[in-house]
Amino acid sequence: MIERRLRNKLLRDRVVSPEVAASFVKSGMTLGTSGETKRGCPSAFFHALAERGKKGEVKNLTLCTSSLPDEIHGILADCGALKRKLGSQGHPALRKCINSRQVLCDDVRADMLLYRMRCGVLGKLDLAVVNAIAINEEGFIIPSHTAIDISSYIEAAEHVIVEIDCSIPLALEGMYDHYLPSLYPFTREIPLCKVSQRIGVPYIPVPQEKIKYIVISNLQKSGVQAILPDEKSQKLAEHLVKFLKHEIHEGRLPPNLYPIEMGLGGISGAILKNLSKYDFRDVEIFSAVVGDAVLDLIDAGVCTAVTGGGLLLSDDGWQALCDNIDKYKQVIILRPLELTDHPELVRRLKLIALNGAIEADIYGHINASHVFGTRLVNGVGGLHVFASNAYLSIFALISSNDSGDISSIVPMVSHVDIPEHCVDVIVTEVGLADLRGLSPVERAENIINNCAHPDYKPLLREYLRRAEKEVGGHEPHILEEAFLFHQRFKEKKTMKLEK
Repeated sequence: MIERRLRNKLLRDRVVSPEVAASFVKSGMTLGTSGETKRGCPSAFFHALAERGKKGEVKNLTLCTSSLPDEIHGILADCGALKRKLGSQGHPALRKCINSRQVLCDDVRADMLLYRMRCGVLGKLDLAVVNAIAINEEGFIIPSHTAIDISSYIEAAEHVIVEIDCSIPLALEGMYDHYLPSLYPFTREIPLCKVSQRIGVPYIPVPQEKIKYIVISNLQKSGVQAILPDEKSQKLAEHLVKFLKHEIHEGRLPPNLYPIEMGLGGISGAILKNLSKYDFRDVEIFSAVVGDAVLDLIDAGVCTAVTGGGLLLSDDGWQALCDNIDKYKQVIILRPLELTDHPELVRRLKLIALNGAIEADIYGHINASHVFGTRLVNGVGGLHVFASNAYLSIFALISSNDSGDISSIVPMVSHVDIPEHCVDVIVTEVGLADLRGLSPVERAENIINNCAHPDYKPLLREYLRRAEKEVGGHEPHILEEAFLFHQRFKEKKTMKLEK
């Protein structure tokens, strides 16, 4: 088995146990990793490192990842080894430590984190930890299906530890297309003009002297279930598909749309399901992450080309992938995050960016990361890149929480991740607001009328009317009352005037 996975004979003497590999890490080091392994299952290396953290043998680590929430984040936060986190996050244990300021966090957007690490702007990267399928004859790394940002860390790091996961089918080799943008002052255009185009090599080049240790593991299923669309997500998706159909009819979109970027979750799943339901064909996906819904779209014959930074799948999605690898390899190309989140490619390919939010205000500002403006729950990832460079920037959210006591449309967002200038469309299960070309007050009227929950429309209309009358200006706000919704919830556990 090891001969098939580790084909370079000179590197075989670097195979060690996870414990030996973890002993290389010293307090105060900076580590870079793609975070995600197989469906959220933490690697053997990071388990061993966490055990050292529990014993107090290693602490004050800085962790760099641009991936979605992962158990790696959680176990390092729980054991007290982590001091600083750079890049996106979201695991409950790490989130708790960040919000209590036990762990310091710079939620730098994904593309800039990787670029700055390679340029050395953020200091030395001591170690890159790679989840891999194999190492080829030349000693180059065949990354797993969740490579995401690891190629950038490998280039920047002083040392590399490779964990070869034997539970990942070797047949996935060849899905990855490695290419990193050149660095200043030799910046050149990226020669990618189609989602289906390959421009690199199917491995990550790495000098053999950089590889410190190799760990062999066999990760097990983690019990991750797919997030299914609910009734509200389905209604939201129907509003959006109707809008896209209208854009095609008006000649602003081609019949197969432009390539779509989207996140994970029930809303995304509902949107993709509706693309199949409404007879779209030859749809293309260009996104940082690819989930179960994209596999379903391929199975339905609707999707013909996919670019992703990684496949983040449920156990059912993983089984479907393993059962039909040859089919999916004909459609899916995995690339470094520095490509999937690159402004040049987002603009060139005319992406339709579909992203979620925690709340939006009446003028279209978006809060996607902080609950009530203070508590971080999600990282921004590549959100800024897509919102500011996409052909269409669309934000989707449900109009209120399940109890109806929190409105997702508020007078002013409690935290701004994306300004109004980068938001073209807001859609909820109530309806859709096309904001292109509108003044701030026109935007507000459109959002309130079409997106707000019926229980909150009167309150929002009254606020806007009074702001226009009492304050005026280009974008009227009553500053003393702009956060009244949030204050009311804090005091009465509801944003409504009466419970």
